[in-house]
Amino acid sequence: MIHNSSLSLSEETEISILWNKTYGGQYVDVGKSIIKVNAGGYVIAGWTNSTGAGDLDIFLMRIAQDGTSMWNHTFGNVEEDKGFQVINCNSGGFAVASTYKNMTAATPNFDFLVTRIANDGSVLWNRSYSGPEQNNTNWVSNYGRSIVECTNGDFVLAGVTITIVGGSDVWLFRVDSNGAKIWDRTYHNWYTERCFTPHSLVKCNDGGFAIAGYTFNSSQTNQVWLLRTDFEGILLWNRTFGDTAGYQRPEGLIKCFDGGFAIIANTHTFGAGGADAWLIRTTAAGNQIWNKTYGGSSADGGSYLIEMSDYGYTIAGSTHSFDTGNGDAWLIRTDLNGEIVWNHTIGDAYGNSAASFVFEGNDTYTVVGSTHKLGSEFQDIWIFKVQIDTIAITPEEFIPGFNILSLFLIIFACSAIMILNLLKKKSVFFSS
Repeated sequence: MIHNSSLSLSEETEISILWNKTYGGQYVDVGKSIIKVNAGGYVIAGWTNSTGAGDLDIFLMRIAQDGTSMWNHTFGNVEEDKGFQVINCNSGGFAVASTYKNMTAATPNFDFLVTRIANDGSVLWNRSYSGPEQNNTNWVSNYGRSIVECTNGDFVLAGVTITIVGGSDVWLFRVDSNGAKIWDRTYHNWYTERCFTPHSLVKCNDGGFAIAGYTFNSSQTNQVWLLRTDFEGILLWNRTFGDTAGYQRPEGLIKCFDGGFAIIANTHTFGAGGADAWLIRTTAAGNQIWNKTYGGSSADGGSYLIEMSDYGYTIAGSTHSFDTGNGDAWLIRTDLNGEIVWNHTIGDAYGNSAASFVFEGNDTYTVVGSTHKLGSEFQDIWIFKVQIDTIAITPEEFIPGFNILSLFLIIFACSAIMILNLLKKKSVFFSS
């Protein structure tokens, strides 16, 4: 179930699974986001078509500290509805950013859905939002992905809105604590612009926001796109990262201790081959400081990251280069320069991945991901808690075959040589 990959390490560590649970039914069940609840336990957002009203439904689940299920709810209509990011709210309960299929419109389309949830899982309010180009004659789709809460209880949301002329824009909007829209903004660069993953929006110290998306056109392909706005969503600056002939897409964004940013992305252009996880570190102005790739010759990727107390990073994702078959969940710990401290894979031969995690302290992580059953093409939500322990290195481990007796013999030999040299010097002195 657990094994180390072959990437170079700066620490000898071992990983222990404290517990692991699977949740799901007969068909597809996916976990995308996990948070720790102040009152204890965790809340997970994702989607399912094993239960609920339609093909895919938004799935929200609360579990206890040991992984025991406390409650779960599905939200949605017929067709495709997906929950992407869940957050704790300052006044208690949770808020979820989702995409749902609006079947009541003249032309069915996707909308951004925000759901406000109480601690017991009951719905406080539930509102859907369309982009600025959608009206009664132009029905275009919109996709919900990321959410943050402001200090006054407002929410800011990031996602994608399709444009009437084709392509798409990154979409940012703000609502009050009851869901009433305050403002919305769209951002365009080349042709297709998207903020397409959860955990891609952060609040900045000045009250503004940063968004990780990607920008695309037929001649410049996919590049990671970092945008910085003020508190009203007005664009301050934007930066692109990547090779214009390659494929790069971001998966998550964090604000770092110095006001800069770190982006976990996936790239087909750089690295060891196939797809690799790609960590980009920038200044507060979005200028790249360094970037690192992680992976082997097969498909590997990162999906989530946090900054640690020593200013290094922990990354979650999946690997096919170092797996036992069909992909494994992957945890990577780096120093502040992105160099690997340790990395571990967790899984079996049937296919596994990690989407998000909570750091518990004491080198312990609670991870949400996906796993397949033997013989099943469908995946279940998989939640596991692991602890990383550093292995104490004794002198014998530094040099193969080295032990205390060897140390004694070396000291004895050095002492003997010194004594012989002294005797020779004395002999020369007396003979002269």
